[in-house]
Amino acid sequence: MVRTADLTAAIGETIDPMRLMQRVTDRTLELISAANGVMVGLADEDGVTYVCGGGNQIGGVGTRVDLFSSLSGLTARTGVLQRSDDTTTDPRVDAAACRRLSVVSLVCVPLSRGFETLGVLAVNAAQPKAFTERDIATLTELADFVSVVVGSACDLGRVKAQLLGMSEPGRSAAPAETFAALPTPRSTDATNRYVMSVLDPDSVGRIDSSQRIQAILDDPDNMTMVFQPIIDLADDEVAAVEALARFESTPYRSPDMWFADAHNSGLGVELETLAITRALNQLPRLPDSVTLTINAGPQSVMCEEFREAVLAAPCRRLILELTEHTVVDDYPALVAALKSMRQRGARIAIDDTGSGYSSLAHILKLAPDFIKLDHDLVSGIDVDPVRRALAASLVSFAAETGAQIIAEGVESSEELEVLRGLGVRYAQGYHLGRPGSLEALADLDHPAGRAASVAAR
Repeated sequence: MVRTADLTAAIGETIDPMRLMQRVTDRTLELISAANGVMVGLADEDGVTYVCGGGNQIGGVGTRVDLFSSLSGLTARTGVLQRSDDTTTDPRVDAAACRRLSVVSLVCVPLSRGFETLGVLAVNAAQPKAFTERDIATLTELADFVSVVVGSACDLGRVKAQLLGMSEPGRSAAPAETFAALPTPRSTDATNRYVMSVLDPDSVGRIDSSQRIQAILDDPDNMTMVFQPIIDLADDEVAAVEALARFESTPYRSPDMWFADAHNSGLGVELETLAITRALNQLPRLPDSVTLTINAGPQSVMCEEFREAVLAAPCRRLILELTEHTVVDDYPALVAALKSMRQRGARIAIDDTGSGYSSLAHILKLAPDFIKLDHDLVSGIDVDPVRRALAASLVSFAAETGAQIIAEGVESSEELEVLRGLGVRYAQGYHLGRPGSLEALADLDHPAGRAASVAAR
């Protein structure tokens, strides 16, 4: 369900009527070099209210002048551009307002749509005779365009008020009738979705994703943890198990998509922390000889709640596997966050090496204990000399730096034998064991199952 609050948040910054008019004042100030200030005023039956301003008139927002005793009012009534080269001697102006706003030269451009008067664009300077004939010609040429922009802003404000019951936060200086708020019908989910899909086509999907993620966080039973064995190829025993999240909620989405949606919704750290916490709860069920591997992105590692959860566990039995799909903006901060966990005995693995742009940066800057070869690099390594050469170079690099290689995605005995021949120490994949409960690991038809059965007791 798309709530009105979600809708308001989604489109509030996407299309803002006041921001649109503010750009008119700012760009006009840049265009007319002699101008010290620019304001947009909206007209009603009694006067003109300035709703936004630029330059020295930012503080003038909220000023209201009479329709019959001001130059802005005269412009609105006649629909004709009005100019005053010296407001101190011009009887047509609101002298008190001009003095208060430091307006000496003033040009008021009428803003209209058909026979409807919208208001005025008021351009001013603090000295007399500031504007040239060229300035006047430029403003005259732009009058139709500015009228369309301001008219569109007013229309959008009315529609938003009608559909959403929205007010314009932070705009208390503008009168309530500025956007002529209409009676607001009860908003429906279909209406909200329609409006959002027109103004921001991706917003409905983002909000749906956010609500799905929040439902998981509110009810953790919708997430289960499975474990995939990592085999020590030296003795064919289980050296570690990697904890992987699975989601019960519909529609079905792969775990990668769940976590991607969570990060796009600003809930990635929370979802990763939940998965880590649930995985750590299973650690007492593993024998001391079996290490628990947990996955986390750089943002989570630098989160205090995440670090507290990890430090509360026996870190010597943990491998923290850093996913590399998110750009790291601050490696010193990431290294510092990892330091306390590494000092307590936790080891670091770099995930998906060979699949993305940042894996090598991770390796060089984080000095991991384990380097994981990505499934794409392992798949077909028995028949592809290029894959074998790349894997061999990484094995050599790991040996030089004191790291160990873990090959992911091993799906055949042929691949496994090539990896053994290259000197790869650890491996995981469907050929060695699918992800499952700790109890299910005991059923592996593999020597590793003997160790897994101990883990499941």
